[in-house]
Amino acid sequence: PPSVDAASTYMLQYGRFEAMHQQQLEALGLPRSLWRQLYDKITGETFDIGEWVVFSDDDTVKSLAEHTLSLKSEKLEAESNVFLVDHIWTTTVAQELQDLDNVPGLLERMEKLTGIYEPQRNLPAMPDADLLENTVDANVAAVMSQAGVDEARARELLCKAGGDIIEAIVSASEETAPSTVQNSVQSQIMQQLEEGGQGDGPTEWKTRGYECVQYSLDNSAQLDGVDICVAVGAAVHARDVECNVTATHLTVTVSGKVAVDGDLHAEVEANETTWTVEAGVLSVSLVKRKAEYWPEVLVGEHRTDPITHAKHVRRVARDAWRYLQGYDYLARSTDQTLAKRTFWYVADAVGLAVAHDDVPNVRCLPLLYVDAQGQMTPLSILWPIRDITQGTTLVRDVCPAWLTDPQQRQGYLHAIFSGPTQFVLDAHEQLASMWDQTAKDAVRANIATGPTPKLPVNSLFVRDITPDAKAAVAAAGLVLVDAPKDADIVFDDVPCEGRPTNQHSLNAAVYSTENAITAFQRIAGAQSWLSPGFLLKSQICELIGAAIMRNNSWWLLKSDQVVAGVEPQTVLTSNWITAVRHADVGYSAALECTPSMVIGGRLFLVERMVLVTPANGVFVWAAAPRIFQHQIAMDANKPEPYQILPPASEVSEHLFKLQASVQLGSGGATRFDTETEHVIVDAMRLLLGVDSGDGTNFGVFRMRFAIGQGADGAVPVLHEVRPALVAEQLAVSSDFVPSVATVIAGGSDVHWRQIQLPSN
Repeated sequence: PPSVDAASTYMLQYGRFEAMHQQQLEALGLPRSLWRQLYDKITGETFDIGEWVVFSDDDTVKSLAEHTLSLKSEKLEAESNVFLVDHIWTTTVAQELQDLDNVPGLLERMEKLTGIYEPQRNLPAMPDADLLENTVDANVAAVMSQAGVDEARARELLCKAGGDIIEAIVSASEETAPSTVQNSVQSQIMQQLEEGGQGDGPTEWKTRGYECVQYSLDNSAQLDGVDICVAVGAAVHARDVECNVTATHLTVTVSGKVAVDGDLHAEVEANETTWTVEAGVLSVSLVKRKAEYWPEVLVGEHRTDPITHAKHVRRVARDAWRYLQGYDYLARSTDQTLAKRTFWYVADAVGLAVAHDDVPNVRCLPLLYVDAQGQMTPLSILWPIRDITQGTTLVRDVCPAWLTDPQQRQGYLHAIFSGPTQFVLDAHEQLASMWDQTAKDAVRANIATGPTPKLPVNSLFVRDITPDAKAAVAAAGLVLVDAPKDADIVFDDVPCEGRPTNQHSLNAAVYSTENAITAFQRIAGAQSWLSPGFLLKSQICELIGAAIMRNNSWWLLKSDQVVAGVEPQTVLTSNWITAVRHADVGYSAALECTPSMVIGGRLFLVERMVLVTPANGVFVWAAAPRIFQHQIAMDANKPEPYQILPPASEVSEHLFKLQASVQLGSGGATRFDTETEHVIVDAMRLLLGVDSGDGTNFGVFRMRFAIGQGADGAVPVLHEVRPALVAEQLAVSSDFVPSVATVIAGGSDVHWRQIQLPSN
């Protein structure tokens, strides 16, 4: 039995585990009776589910995801055991494509999972007789001239080289002692090689696992050296690599895993082999025993065309989202700021083999284990929630617990298992019809056409006012007070009972846990200036239907998780499956983003500050609009298919007009500004049409517009609308607060321009 000290140490360590993971385990719903067993298995690295289950024995299974698991033991009682499930791949947004391209064996495993395979580019096939004869006829004169041989020998060399003129000349040069002509030939060939005249041709090429380069060790025409370069990642060091070379075979292992293994095309000088690891690349340099051209380095290797391969990797990455699951957490960066980190993983063969069923008998969920040193290890845990008898298939509900609506569950499952699409098209058509009807029935409130004094304003309360703003308030003849109750009007980010404050009743319509654009859409319906948006927790089917109908659209994914001090992340993707899966990690809405909105790798946003007075007057800040941009990672002329947008940064109006000159056209900037104000007043009239406030408070709103493409040129598209925080108002100008007070009191102020449009 363990000693008292050992038992005490164990209980202390378990207590730390429980304190560290209690919130996670409770959220997962793991019974407390299994917590200690889970700790023992994690610390002991006990993956023992294989003792309880067996894979299906079905020869028709074509992919890893088609296997199933059944219980081989006599019985597994509910909540009697917990099992560890490993992850074969954990990645992030930024790493997904790099991982697939560089991690040894990962692309092959994901191909087996997705069933998407890359066409192999084998060694060039020998041309048929007619084609070869034509090639020989075309090149024979050049070989005769450059190699100094007669026609018969030139034809023989070309036939042997499959019509390759360079290889035929090199072969001729090797047969005899060098001559002036032959030295000239060699010099020309070396120049072609050095200039990359053959590109991805005979002297360098790529395979799935490595790149090959043939070259001359002494700057002669003899190809006597060859390098194999393997991307191993920045974390790999020389101590992690083992390289075994014989005269005819090469084996390279990295961190215990085989990276390269195969017979060499011809013999090498094994004792002259060198290798290095630098900048995440392992380079193995081989010296050929006989200087000659190698059509391949390892026997049977398959070359890849870079463009075709890149497209294939993207196809696999796109389909992999059917199997990727996510988890997120908050972590402190080196500068002690909080940041949200989201990881995506694919479970191992056991986790993939647990089939879906609406009536599950197990649960399988991700856990982020943190050891005593703070090292984090992601894995999944599986436990029975019903009694399972021998031979019964293990099944789980792959839908998240919050998803209970039957139709939306069907949409979520469609993102994983695919299938008929008519039901999502029908769902989208119904929602579009509802939006059209909402737009027809929407009530537009009248707005004030002139200043209407509502109350005298002499004193202000402003939360965390800046020194410059204090001076501006004093210059305007207004008095700052220390308490909201003593002020005529209040600038604060929380409501103030009994005093007019910048907490207009419209705030609730656009500032809630629901995304502002989708909330606005429920009020306004389908509007030409409003891009469609879909709630990821209640409009999954409708989103999928829209994505199928408009397959050239991109989607901006917005998160509803509000954490103080943490900048919310926005994801841009062209894959609706990606959009659906992001509902698992707190994203609430998908907003359509057409390609025309992205200009020169930038998503420009034009910001206008809008004031709504208690008397329904609508004013815009008269200064030039502020321009913000999101930098977009581009692939050729299209955005990268999946990326987290960096925070928007402010740019000059000049840069905006310069970059968007084609979209805006001649005089388009002025027209765009005018149409933006038309949208502002229309949007505010629609919001005021459902306003149930008492007309006491005022509101300051920040509205941002993207550039859409209309029939007659660029048009503003409402991208974001929300109440402006007091700090944001103060950042606009030191005169912002006193100028708002002047307008509310019924006066005129040069900083604000009232929008006066007919109410009908």
